[in-house]
Amino acid sequence: MIKSSTTLVLIGLLAGSLAPSAATAAPGKKSKTVMRDAATHNELSNKLRMAQQKDPIRDLGPAIGKTEEDPAAKFAGRDLVKDSAIICYRGYLTLVPKKSVLHTPDHLKDRFGEKPNIKIVRWPDFFQANRGWIRTMEVTKDQVMGNAPLPESTLEAIQKSSSLIIATFNGGPVSVLPYEPPSEDEATNTTEGNTNQE
Repeated sequence: MIKSSTTLVLIGLLAGSLAPSAATAAPGKKSKTVMRDAATHNELSNKLRMAQQKDPIRDLGPAIGKTEEDPAAKFAGRDLVKDSAIICYRGYLTLVPKKSVLHTPDHLKDRFGEKPNIKIVRWPDFFQANRGWIRTMEVTKDQVMGNAPLPESTLEAIQKSSSLIIATFNGGPVSVLPYEPPSEDEATNTTEGNTNQE
């Protein structure tokens, strides 16, 4: 009696494990299994050869600009320390671009230059620790490139400030080129271009 009940339980388990596969198939529809042969070496080789012959880079034409000249060569002789303003205070030192320093009051000039027994830190850490005497001024991309001037009111406020003023772009110190107003020829061309667009 025990053996027959065990057999019935095993048959029930087997039937239950087969039932889900039958239940997943949609009723009244036969599932179609698509059988394909694996790609042969010759087929793959032919596809690779065709892809190499139809290289989109070759269709672009000649390169624009000077391809013989290394664009990084003009920056090879630059020195990070010489191109940077070294700000040092209370045993910590950081570097910012020289042209990012917009205003230095007389009483803060001694905080520039290297001092003995210092630790070099990143700008964000140095600025966080010295917010009492350093102010940042966010500038636009046009102001950074020298295409737009700083507002007169801003320049007046900078000159009256008792804090060190550092120009920043997206939070990081950035060099600001001096504004050069367009020459009369450029101004005339710009005015004519705007008239033509209207």
